[in-house]
Amino acid sequence: MVAQSRRAVREWALWTLTVPAFCMVVLVDLLGTGYGVSAFRGLPSWDGLDLVFALTASALISVEGARRVESRRRRGGALHKDLASAWMIAAAIVLHPALAILVALLLRIWWRIRAGKCIPYRWAFSTAVHVLCVGAAHAVFVSARELTGDTSLSLVASMAAAAATYITADTLLCGLAISLIVPGSSRRDTIGDKDDFWIDGTAATLGCLLAGAALISPWFAFVAIPITLTAQRALLLGQLESEAQTDPKTSLGRVDWWRRRTEEMLRTSRTQREPMAVLLIDIDHFKLVNDRHGHLVGDEALRAVATILRSAIRAKDVIGRFGGEEFVIALPDTDLADATVTADRLRSAVASSPLAAMCAGVLDDPNLDPDTFRLTVSVGVAVYPSDGQTVDDLLFRADRAMYAAKDAGRDRVRLAADVPTPLPGRADLARTDLQNNLQRS
Repeated sequence: MVAQSRRAVREWALWTLTVPAFCMVVLVDLLGTGYGVSAFRGLPSWDGLDLVFALTASALISVEGARRVESRRRRGGALHKDLASAWMIAAAIVLHPALAILVALLLRIWWRIRAGKCIPYRWAFSTAVHVLCVGAAHAVFVSARELTGDTSLSLVASMAAAAATYITADTLLCGLAISLIVPGSSRRDTIGDKDDFWIDGTAATLGCLLAGAALISPWFAFVAIPITLTAQRALLLGQLESEAQTDPKTSLGRVDWWRRRTEEMLRTSRTQREPMAVLLIDIDHFKLVNDRHGHLVGDEALRAVATILRSAIRAKDVIGRFGGEEFVIALPDTDLADATVTADRLRSAVASSPLAAMCAGVLDDPNLDPDTFRLTVSVGVAVYPSDGQTVDDLLFRADRAMYAAKDAGRDRVRLAADVPTPLPGRADLARTDLQNNLQRS
């Protein structure tokens, strides 16, 4: 039994962290524990347990009521924000720090029970962060009240300052931890994006409203349950909209979303008299991948190529899946020379990437030979205004150029300016075929 316990301790994921990440996690845990112990030692009495019960019970009802919504909203990565912090903010404002910490601990323990499997050190770290945030929010609230007086306006301002402190401390501590635990994390991975900021703002506002209601009666906390359940469902709308615009296989934008964004870019380019390029990219001999290795490997290869292309373009460029094994990219403020360089860089990036390793890492397929499992792409380039005045015109010319690249031997870049335009009748027929393919995609 002792040997098994020692082995279990040695296998804790905590020991796999880098030294900076390990030091930060342990430091926050120690600070949270120390502050919690000192807060309970300074607790004058247990008056306020009715409010502890009301806040905890209403929070648990809201959390359980929104469980299905939150499981749908939960995305990959370490960062996930919801409205549960609203009750901790309210507790930090209206309760003694020890009792507010008790609310946070009860909610975290319930989350641990309901979550099933989790990484223990991450749960302990998150709990310590909430304890420290509660303490910081309470200290700011008390200090603000002493500075601003006892008016109703000062009460609102003090609550807002406390809520902002809680959200800021939570964001900074968790963001720093994620950046240390997962090196290379983006800003969105660490502190979130615009939608996450709106969630924080909603939680802070709801926390202030809960605190104000609780000052009248603890049982007003239960009035917030239907409000939070409705708010949780509203948070799902943004994700549903994003899912509707995203291709599930590659996580790139769908072609209709790409078209809307590109038309906006084209209007801007027309107004500012700037060039804009469109690249149409097709994977060479992709059908052979499905025939030789199966569609699972083909899907992984498609995702791998999408990842390579997305990582090799600028943040302002817009990429989408055109359909099948084709991708389309809009390059704002890009002339013919720069578009040609970008297209050749993308072609080279796909040709030189270890696709076998990328796919085997997911599928664990030993039959993927790095020497034979390689893909290339053919790229067609069209530039506004010389090759077309509309998105359809640019797509048509880029499509013709892409087929010219395939006819020339594949793994090539061809420019629309170098490809003869078909006769009017054939051009209309080809454009109709392209639009039909676009609609089917």
